[in-house]
Amino acid sequence: MSLKKVVTGLLLCLCFNSFIHSSSYKGFVKDDSGNALEFVNVTLQSLNDSIFINGTVTDKVGYFELGKQNKPVFLKLSSIGFEDRIIENPDTCLMDIELSTATYLLGEVVVKGSRPVAKINAEGLQVPISGTYLSNIGTALDLMGKLPFVIKTGNEVEVIGKGTPEFYINGRKVRDFSEIQQLSSNQIKSVDVITTPGARYDATVNAVIRITTVAPVGEGFSFTDRTTVGYKHYAYIFEQANINYRKNGFDFFGNLIYENYRERPSYKNQTYQYLKSGTVFQNSKGQEFSRYPVYEIKAGMNYNTRKNYLGFYYDFSYKPSLTESSSQTTRFIDEIFSQDLEDSSYIRKHYRQHLLSAYYSGDLGRWQLSANIDAIFQNNDKNSSNKEISSLYPLRDFLTVNDISNRLLSGNFIASVSLWKGSFSFGTEVTDIFRQDKYYGDAEYITDSDNKIKETKAALFAETRQSFGALDIGAGLRLEYTDSRFYNFGELQPEESRKYLQLSPSASISYPIGKISTSISYTRKTSRPGFEQLSSAVKYVDRYMYESGNPNLKPVYRDYLSLSGQWKNLILELEFISTKNYFMWQTFPYNESEDILLTSLQNMPRFNSYGAFIDYSPTFFDIWHPNIMAGVEIQDFTIIHNEIPLSLNKPLGIFRFNNAIHLPWDMWCNLDFSARTTGNSENLYVKSQWGCNLSFFKSFANDKFTIKLQLNDVFNTMKTGFILYDAICLTRMEKIYDTRDLQIVFTYNYNSARSRYKGRGSGNNDKGRL
Repeated sequence: MSLKKVVTGLLLCLCFNSFIHSSSYKGFVKDDSGNALEFVNVTLQSLNDSIFINGTVTDKVGYFELGKQNKPVFLKLSSIGFEDRIIENPDTCLMDIELSTATYLLGEVVVKGSRPVAKINAEGLQVPISGTYLSNIGTALDLMGKLPFVIKTGNEVEVIGKGTPEFYINGRKVRDFSEIQQLSSNQIKSVDVITTPGARYDATVNAVIRITTVAPVGEGFSFTDRTTVGYKHYAYIFEQANINYRKNGFDFFGNLIYENYRERPSYKNQTYQYLKSGTVFQNSKGQEFSRYPVYEIKAGMNYNTRKNYLGFYYDFSYKPSLTESSSQTTRFIDEIFSQDLEDSSYIRKHYRQHLLSAYYSGDLGRWQLSANIDAIFQNNDKNSSNKEISSLYPLRDFLTVNDISNRLLSGNFIASVSLWKGSFSFGTEVTDIFRQDKYYGDAEYITDSDNKIKETKAALFAETRQSFGALDIGAGLRLEYTDSRFYNFGELQPEESRKYLQLSPSASISYPIGKISTSISYTRKTSRPGFEQLSSAVKYVDRYMYESGNPNLKPVYRDYLSLSGQWKNLILELEFISTKNYFMWQTFPYNESEDILLTSLQNMPRFNSYGAFIDYSPTFFDIWHPNIMAGVEIQDFTIIHNEIPLSLNKPLGIFRFNNAIHLPWDMWCNLDFSARTTGNSENLYVKSQWGCNLSFFKSFANDKFTIKLQLNDVFNTMKTGFILYDAICLTRMEKIYDTRDLQIVFTYNYNSARSRYKGRGSGNNDKGRL
C-alpha cells in the first residue's frame, strides 16, 4: 500500500470519528459581528460557591472544551475589550456563544501596574499585549524586541534557535514585512511565538509569530496617518495612510505607503586563499551608497454575515533602487606584492509586484471551513555598469544585465471540527510556480545564461489537539509532493530537475507539574533552496572571483526537540536540533584556473546544535517593568578548511535587558540593552557586539494623537564582525552600517478601525523563495 493511500485513509477515519458524541462542555466563541475570538478565558466554576474547577482559552477558531462535571456549575467567559459572559448549568451540546463589545474605549482605560505575563503552551508561548505597558511600545516591529526568545536587530527579527519567523496577522500571512513596521502596538491584542509550527504550516517553516489585533468597534469611515521623520547620515521620511469604511457587513479598505530609504554601509576584509599555486592574501575596503524608495498601494473589500466571511484585495508595489559602490584591494601572493585593484559599479534595479488575494471562511454545521487563493506576478531587472582598474592588467569596463520574472498561483483549503476531547483539522494546498532568470554581459569573460524553473507542489495535512484534564496532546502529519523542472536555454535538464516526496510529523505534550507548566515538542522541518540558489548562472564578481547557484542542491532537513517550563514569570527552554544537508558557501578553482575562483552553495554533512534560554519578567515593581533574557547556543560542527578538519563549536551567548518606565503625565520611557558574545554559528566565528536603544512615548486625546521619540544604538556600538571559513578560504570581515538612528513618529487616528480581512494566504513560503 502506498504512503499516499495510507495518509488518505487516515484522514477519512479521523473525519468519521469526528461525529462521536463526547461528555464535555464545548463551543465556539465569537464577537457580535460573528468573528471567531481567540484567547478568550473560559473558566468552569461551582454554581454553589464559585470555586474554580478548571479553565482554558479558546483556540484560533474560537473553540474551547472542558470536562463535564456531575454537579451544578457555570461557565465564565472573559476577554479584554468584551463584556463578561456567564452561562449557568451548560449542557454538553456544541454551543455558539457571542460576547458583546465592551462599552468603554481602549484609550479611556487606565492601565497602572499591569504587565504582560507570557504563558507557555504546546506550540510555544502566548503574550497578551492589550491592557499592558507593551501596547505603548510603538509598532509591531518595536514589540518584537520585547517578546520572550525573540531578537530584533534593526529591522531583522529572529526567533532564537529557529531563525527568521513567518508572520501572521489575524490568521493572514504577512507577505510584506512593512506591515509589521506599520501596525501600531496599541491595536494588538496578543502575540503567539510558535516555536513548533504544526502540520498546517509549510514544511519549511521553522517558527511563526502570530499577531491578533483588538476587535474593531463601530461602523462608518475611519482614517489613520503615520508619519516618521528621522536622521541617520541624512534626513528621511516614511508616510503611511490607511482608510476604512464599514457598513452593514461590508468593509472597504485601502492603504497608501511611501518610504525613502538610504544606506551607506562600508566594510573592511582580509582574505586568505590557499591555492595550489600559493597563498593569496587580499586586503580590501569598500563603500556603498544606496537609495531605494518604496511606493505601494493596496485596496480591498470584505463582506461578512453571522457565520460567513469573504474578501479580496489587490496590492501593487514598486521599488526602484540605485547603488554606487567602490572598493580598493591590495593583492599579495606568498607574501610578495602582486597588484593593486580598484573596482567601481553603478547598479540600477526596478522591482514590480502585483498581488491578488482572496479568501473565504465560515461555518457549515459543526465544521469551520477556510479557503485562500493567491496570484503573484513579479518583474525584477538589474543593470550594472562596472569598471576595474589593475596595476598589472588592462582596464576592464563592462555592462551586465539580469532580468528575473516570477509567477505564482496558489490555493489552499482547511476544515476544522470538534473531535472527542479537542479539535481536528485537515487540509490541502497546491502551488504552481514559473520563474525565468536571464543574465548576460558585453565582455568575453561574462558567461551568458537563461534559466527557467517550472515547479508544482501539492500537500495534504492533518492535525489534532486533545485535552485530558490538565494534559494537552497534539499531533500532526504533513505530506508534500514537489515536481521541479529546470531548463537551460529552453532545454530540460534532467539531472538538475527534482521530484520530492516529504513527510513532516509533529507532536507535543504539555502538562503542569505542581506549579510548573511544562511542554515537550518534536517536529521535522525542511528547507528547500531558493530559486536564486538553484540558478546555474555564473555571475561575475571581480577578475578573480565568480559566483553561482547550484542546481544540484538537496533540501535541508531539521529535527527539532524542545522542552519548556514556566514557573510564575520565569520561562526556561531547552532545545536540540539535528541538521542535514545545510547550505553553505564554498569556494573552488574556476575552470581549472590556478588563480580564479568560483563560490557556490554546497550541502554540508549532518551536525547537531543545542540551546538553553531563560526569560524573566518580575512583576513586583510599580512603575518599572524590567525583562531579562539570556541564552547560550552551541553546535557540534566540523568543516574541512585548508585540508585540515576545523571544529567550530565555541558557545555563543545572548543577553537582553529591557526596561519600561511609566513616567508622570502618562508618558512611557523604554531603555533597552542587548549584547552578544563571541562564538561559532554555522561556518562563522562571530565577534561580540552590544547596543542600547532609548525611546519616549506619549498619547493624547484617548489615543487620537501619539508621538514617539526614539534613538537607536545610542552609543553607536552595533558593529558587525566575523570570520568566515570554507574549504580553501578564510575571510575576516568588518561591516559598518548606519545603526545610530534618531526618529520622531507622529500618528493620527480618526475613528480608528482595522480591516477585517481574514484571509490566511496560500503558497506563503514559496512567495518568500521568489
